[in-house]
Amino acid sequence: MILRVVSISLLLFISSAHISCQEFDFLHLKDKNRTSIERAGDLFQIAIPIAGLAYTYYSDDVVGRKQFWKSYLSSLSLTYLLKYTIEKKRPNGHCCESFPSGHTASAFSGAMFIQNRYGFKYGIPSIILASYVGYSRVYAKKHYWEDVLFGALISSVSNMIFTNRLDNYNTSIFISPLSNKLSINLSIN
Repeated sequence: MILRVVSISLLLFISSAHISCQEFDFLHLKDKNRTSIERAGDLFQIAIPIAGLAYTYYSDDVVGRKQFWKSYLSSLSLTYLLKYTIEKKRPNGHCCESFPSGHTASAFSGAMFIQNRYGFKYGIPSIILASYVGYSRVYAKKHYWEDVLFGALISSVSNMIFTNRLDNYNTSIFISPLSNKLSINLSIN
């Protein structure tokens, strides 16, 4: 066990030294060819899912956190399985990873989780931002519209399967036909 930990630590140290020598630019901030629209799309594809996950911690929603990971990992797994299986050429001429859009799948996975779990108040703004991510990918000539729509569809369906609505209230209706009474109980948590 100790040998495994040491070997993994050594591997991480060597790879981090290799990355630092190459000036790793995660958000492509030094790339002068990227427009502000493309950079915003790159940022939101990460920020939206992080916001959804962060809210599960803020609201102490352990069940929601599990649902987030199930929906997020399943949608991105299917997206990248299709991306490397189909090998569709990008509009800008680069080879083979156009269909479906991973950026859009990531953004919509976070947005649809927020929508399905916490409702319209937070869901609608997150869906608008996720749609902007899709637009930015088409604008940058990285994807066709069908790539973006299918990435959004994958994440939407994944969240429909794995995410349940968090209700802050419970209702129950009790009908007693023998005593001719109707009782409605509403409790707000």
